[in-house]
Formats: sequence, C-alpha cells, structure tokens
Amino acid sequence: MKTKLLQLSLLSATVFLGGCASPTISYVDPNAVNNLTTNFNQNDLRAVAQDMSMQLIQSGKMNKCKSYTISPVKNSTDQYVDTSVMTNAMADKLSNSSAVNSTYVVSTQEMQNQVDELERQNQSGLYDQSTTAKTGKMKGAQCRVDGKLTSDTSVGPDGKTTLVSYTFFVQVFDVQQGAAIWRNSKNISKAKTY
Repeated sequence: MKTKLLQLSLLSATVFLGGCASPTISYVDPNAVNNLTTNFNQNDLRAVAQDMSMQLIQSGKMNKCKSYTISPVKNSTDQYVDTSVMTNAMADKLSNSSAVNSTYVVSTQEMQNQVDELERQNQSGLYDQSTTAKTGKMKGAQCRVDGKLTSDTSVGPDGKTTLVSYTFFVQVFDVQQGAAIWRNSKNISKAKTY
C-alpha cells in the first residue's frame, strides 16, 4: 500500500512539475514569414506598406507635390490591426527615398505635438523670443496620402479551409483640387486548413 501511495505521489509530482515547465524563449527574424495565423500581422503590415510606397516612388507621382502628409491608415477589417505601423512605414520609405523631392509635413495625428511645442516656446515666457519657432509658419501639405485596409473571409464547402483575403488600398490626393493623382492596391491572401 505504501509503495502504491509513493508511486502515485511521484506520478503526481512529475505531472505537476511537467505542467510548470518554463517556456523556451528565443529571438526570431522579425522579417521572417509568420504562418501561425490568418490574421494580418506585423510582417504583412510592413510588407504591403513598403511595397505600395515603392510603387508610388517608382510612379514619379510624388514629385508632383511640393509637400505631402500621410493620413492614418483606416482599418476596415474585423480584427485589431495597429495601422500606425503601416502609416509610419510609408512615411519612412517616402521620406528617405532620394527619388522623392517632396517634403513630408506633420499629419493630423502628429499635429497636436507640434502645436504643444509651439505654445510652450511662445506662450510660457521661458524662452528668448528671438530663438523660438514662430506660429503661423508651418508648411501645409499640397498632397495627402490615404490608405485603407479591408478583408474578406470565405470558408470552403467542406468547412475545412478558411481563406482570408486582405486588400491595402492607397491613393494620393491633390489637397487643393481634391483630385486623385495616384491610386493602387495590394492583395494578400492566407489560407488555413484543418
């Protein structure tokens, strides 16, 4: 009886300790393809934003604008997507390209920080006014880059395959004229089979 009780105790301890095993943590390549889910992930965000930015740069249409801003990318999918990654990736690619002669000006999301800084310099009384940035001198954007992410999910007739298709749509508008000067889209599809 004692032997059986001891064996049962050892088995319970083994199961308990096995259940408490520490996970293994390791670094992975952030640019590697992630096939763990059909959700739109960080790799997808960067890839489509950089691809669309390259297409826009190669079109030469950005040079029709002296200055531009990028509106926050709209997420029209049914999942949470941090689209600021897409917006920032596009701003980085366009701003750092030697083929783009336009100047990036702050977006609506970045504007409040700019206004706060101008107010701090000009209204706090703490700064030598001959050294401060003056209000009313910011450049307006001649063009605006807009982006939208959509998705569509379909399930195969057997119920074992799910296909999720994403479309990233980008357009550039002349702000004064309200006219689109460039439009394009990029598609990504992911399938999951049970």
